[in-house]
Order: sequence, then C-alpha cells, then structure tokens
Amino acid sequence: MGPTGTGKELFAHHIHERSGQPGPLVEVNCCALPRDMVESLLFGHRRGAFTGAIESTVGYVERSDGGTLFLDELESLAFEAQGKLLRVLETGDVERLGIGAKRHVDLRVVSAVQDDISGAVDGGRFRRDLFQRVAGVVIKLPPLSTRPEDVVPLAEHFAGLRGRLLEVGVARVLLDYPWPGNVRELRLAIERAGDLAGNRTLPAAVVAEAIELGVAGRHEAPELPSPSEDGRRKLLLTCEALGWDTRRITQQLRITRVTLYRRLRALGVSLREAKKYHVVSNSSETTGYNSHPSAGARELSR
Repeated sequence: MGPTGTGKELFAHHIHERSGQPGPLVEVNCCALPRDMVESLLFGHRRGAFTGAIESTVGYVERSDGGTLFLDELESLAFEAQGKLLRVLETGDVERLGIGAKRHVDLRVVSAVQDDISGAVDGGRFRRDLFQRVAGVVIKLPPLSTRPEDVVPLAEHFAGLRGRLLEVGVARVLLDYPWPGNVRELRLAIERAGDLAGNRTLPAAVVAEAIELGVAGRHEAPELPSPSEDGRRKLLLTCEALGWDTRRITQQLRITRVTLYRRLRALGVSLREAKKYHVVSNSSETTGYNSHPSAGARELSR
C-alpha cells in the first residue's frame, strides 16, 4: 500500500527477485483490463469460447505458474472477476473459458493499492474474503515527504545513473519541494535536469527549473535561493559585458534561458529593451545618445 510514485512496482520486482521463484514475473494493471475481457485476460480462453475468440489464449494467472503474479491497482479489479480469482488462490486451480478442465498452478501473488483498500471493502466494491486472502503480509510504503533524509541520496543515485553529479546548493532546492509525486517525480526531475544542463554537474538553478517544468501548474514551484546583492550585480554586469546575448550569458552563468528570463523579470529588467539599448548605445557613443529603455538594469548594477 502506498501513494502513487512510492515504488510499489519496484518493490514487487524486488520481492520476486529475492523469492527464488524460477518462473516469470507477470504484471497486470487491473485498472487497464477491459471490463468485458477481464476474465479472458486473467484466466485464458479456448478458441471459439465466445464471439471474437479466434484463437486460444493463456491467461495471466496461468503464465505466472512457477513465478509471481503482480496485480497493480488491485482495488480496480472488476467485481465479477474477484470471485473467480479467489477460487484460484484458494485451490490453486485455474480454468480457461470454454475448456471445462482445470490446471493446477503454483504462484506467488503480490498486489498493490494506492490507498487503504478498506473503503472499497466497506463499500461493497471489493470482496472482503478476497482481500483477506491476498493480505497475507501488508507493507505500507510512506510518501517521500515523510522521509526527507532519503531525498538527496535518491537524487544523487538518479543523477549517477546518467553520469551526472549534483552541485552544492541542490540539496536546499530538493528539500524545499514537497514531492507530491514521490520517488517517481524525483527521478523524472533529475532526468529532466540532466537534459537541461550542458555540463556533467547539475546546478541548483537547473534542478529547480527541472522541478518547475514538471509541475504543470498543479503545485507550487520551488523557490530558487534568493540571490545576494552581489549576485544580482554580477548577473547584470555579466549581461552588459556579453551584450545581452542570451546564449553567451547562459553559458557563462551555467543557467538555462528560462531561469535567466525569470531572474531578470524579478529584477524588473526587460531583456528585449536591454538588448535594444545596448545596440543603440554602442552605435551612438559619439552622438551623445543617453536614452535608456531599461534604466532599472543600470541602477541595479551600480
């Protein structure tokens, strides 16, 4: 049991690998099973057993013989299939549709649910006897927000898988974000940061932007560490020295364009106006031109 993204599927793989079962791990997403085909997919069928059954099919349960059957999102399993699954788990015998003969199977069953399934049981949407049968051992996976000590080591691990390193300051960005998508969201954010960064190391600004790009307006984006007065001055002086050339500025400061635009906007500086002024001022130094469309940039850089 655990919220989405906590690693239930990964845990199921780990259980199967440690079990010593010689057979395969067969994964079934109960939520994705078409309602009119759920029994056929789970238990198999004989050719001609129903309209459209043009060939015989071995079901997921039978394929798991000698191995592990992983039932993800178990609470979504169609009610009409729950009784038959219970009989298979109780007797170890599976019967394909249209055959009339049973075959004995030996398998381990691992199930996953996002929330406490007791609500579905109490509401009559999930059979109590089936729940009691599958709940031999209940393992609860906590959300990432309740174990902040794991955030940075996990991020370092995911970065290492792609040959990247986290720079100093990244930990603050990671720990300031609540990670509603849990470990999955963290992994995707680090992978996204690797795509944004031009170097082997991942700066804090790039990681913060990678998190923000995955938020899509659903949660608050993480705040970048507030730059000091020296940091603001360095940003504007660098922009001025490089002629407000976006590509050169981002390379020099090792930030992305989105981060640059966001920081300048926070300072009240228009990149477009600053570029225009820089071109005009360079071409009119001898004419006494002194109009400044982005006066805020000059004032802040002093």
